[in-house]
Amino acid sequence: MPTTLTRWDPTAEVASMRGLMDRLFEQSFGRFPAFRPTGEELGASTLGLDVFETNDGYVVKAAVPGVDPKDVDVSVEDDVLTIKGEFQQRDEANDEQYLRRELRYGSFQRSLRLPPTVDAERAEAQFEHGVLKLTLPKKPEARARSIKITPQGVVDGTATDGSTPNA
Repeated sequence: MPTTLTRWDPTAEVASMRGLMDRLFEQSFGRFPAFRPTGEELGASTLGLDVFETNDGYVVKAAVPGVDPKDVDVSVEDDVLTIKGEFQQRDEANDEQYLRRELRYGSFQRSLRLPPTVDAERAEAQFEHGVLKLTLPKKPEARARSIKITPQGVVDGTATDGSTPNA
């Protein structure tokens, strides 16, 4: 009869308990990224944005597939960019015929505070293939500038003592 001494590991029990809890939540609600309301329950929904900075300004992209560009309102007030509109519902079938309904319908709105360096007066908007692209240029004084460094004691290619450097 073998005798083995097993050391108690409290972290293994915690990991085991966590596994049980994860399985419980997956069975009850599904995975957490999908733990969001479906299309019918959204009402006024938010709009996902991609925002990135370039040397000359900022670019904001928003996917609004199926929305007419005339139905999207873009405004800037007090350094706050607001994009709003509505996904129109086009019924091809009545509610009883749907097996799954995940497309979003209803109004959307998203507000984003802009940095004070944005020149909102020169902003441009483009709409292509269901993607709204806003280009927000920076004010000229906010753009990065390169400053040339001259060696100490050299002004306009001539050394301050009258000699020519590197000669």
